[in-house]
Amino acid sequence: MVSYKSFYHPIDAAILWSGLADHEAEILQVDYTQPGCLLKHFPQWPTLHLYAERIYDAIISGELAATFLGGPITLGNQVERAYWSIRHDDLRSWFARNYPQERPTFLFGKGYDHSECVSVTAYLAVEIERDRALQELARIRGTTSFASAQADAAAHDLGEGSTPRRNKDALTEASMALQRMILGSVLTVTVGKTSNGQIQSIYETQSALVDTILTQFPTIPGLSKTTLDRKFAEARRVFAQSLRS
Repeated sequence: MVSYKSFYHPIDAAILWSGLADHEAEILQVDYTQPGCLLKHFPQWPTLHLYAERIYDAIISGELAATFLGGPITLGNQVERAYWSIRHDDLRSWFARNYPQERPTFLFGKGYDHSECVSVTAYLAVEIERDRALQELARIRGTTSFASAQADAAAHDLGEGSTPRRNKDALTEASMALQRMILGSVLTVTVGKTSNGQIQSIYETQSALVDTILTQFPTIPGLSKTTLDRKFAEARRVFAQSLRS
């Protein structure tokens, strides 16, 4: 039965990782008398040497925290390996980061099965797709609300009560003409020039104004470049005609 410890020597961890706990005594004897010769003496267990070197390399590179008689091991303090020690929690965290598919029992227990868990990569991919779907849903809802408002306005223009249809059409045309005049005057001030030829705002042209609107409000229904260009040009033409008259 594998014993669970608070601290491990790198060789102890490599033995348990390789599933060679039953051969611990002979492995430790060789490592004590001839360090670095595990592969030579135990060629039948190649993973023992491999796992030991992985752990040593991780400690030397600073990826895996270890101590020497209670003191930290640093790149400039490579003391005798025989006295190195690794905390159980540090070793377990190192495994989770670097070898997520391997769950040795001595660190994670028999019940620690991640075979059916979703990987971090898969989770992030699903999260990105979800965010895109939410943005698309918001856009569709905005478009629907805009269409609904237009439908309500159209229904209102069809006439309610006893007001004749032609009177309502006249009111609607007058309202639209007033809106064009207002918009045309705003555009003339915004993107026009003074009598001296000086630009009156930060927008040198109508196109620059349209680009700014589209950049700041990319999801607002009805605000397309084609629509803005047409409405703006129409409003400025109506306002210009009013000035000439």
